[in-house]
Amino acid sequence: TVEVDGVTYRKKSRLTTILVMGVDHDTQDSYEYRKAGQADFLRLVVLDDADKTVQQLQIDRDTMTSVTVLGLLGDRYEPVTEQICLGYAFGDGRQTSCEVTVEAVENLLGGQTIDQYLAMGLDGISTLNDLAGGVTVTLEDDFSAIDPAMTKGTGEQAETYVRSRRSVGVGTNEARMARQESYIRQLSVQLDEKLQKDQNFAVDAYDALQPYLTTSMAKGQLVNEAWAAKDYTRLDTIKPDGTYQVGEDGFMEFYPDADALQQAVLQLFYEKVE
Repeated sequence: TVEVDGVTYRKKSRLTTILVMGVDHDTQDSYEYRKAGQADFLRLVVLDDADKTVQQLQIDRDTMTSVTVLGLLGDRYEPVTEQICLGYAFGDGRQTSCEVTVEAVENLLGGQTIDQYLAMGLDGISTLNDLAGGVTVTLEDDFSAIDPAMTKGTGEQAETYVRSRRSVGVGTNEARMARQESYIRQLSVQLDEKLQKDQNFAVDAYDALQPYLTTSMAKGQLVNEAWAAKDYTRLDTIKPDGTYQVGEDGFMEFYPDADALQQAVLQLFYEKVE
């Protein structure tokens, strides 16, 4: 148990935690250590089998936290404080990259344990979008510098929508995260509908996405988790407040508010002791 502001909390006992990563490289390629791309999309999914809920934590790629550094041969060095997305780059673009990123998120969350990971190259977005039957969103920004067909008020090109940043709107990752959240919300609804109608949909989806995936979960486990969670209540996504600043190297840094991060941890992993 832990006590916060005079309230006692205990750890929930029937949780499954999965770190989902969207990686800015083509998954079929191979990479040397320290050249594996970055985890541009980070989201912790928490399945509560007791309360039958699914809750997600949206993690800004620019979040500053303790990240383990790997050498050119994969040897481990002391952690440094840097953007959480860079942990993936130190690895091999596969298991090692995922493990370093998992460690970084566990550090961010004060040592909470993450059970599983699932990383997808962003080249798999089009396949995922097609599995859902196509996701339509209304553009709040003008993407025409990237795709002339994507002007404000329209939009179907999924990969461009969730992946583009610098040449869209204000060009910040915060704005991109807002777009990703709106897309994920609608995508989840459509995938849930397909899963409810067809028990084999999870298997078919896994098979279609497998070329783009690196995961610690066996196919059967992933399919079973998806099937079990289809009837769970979807709680609102948590996005801790914080401050942005430009670092000495000229890159953006996000510092989450300590109290907001603590409340997120309590909400995801703990319950009040009555």
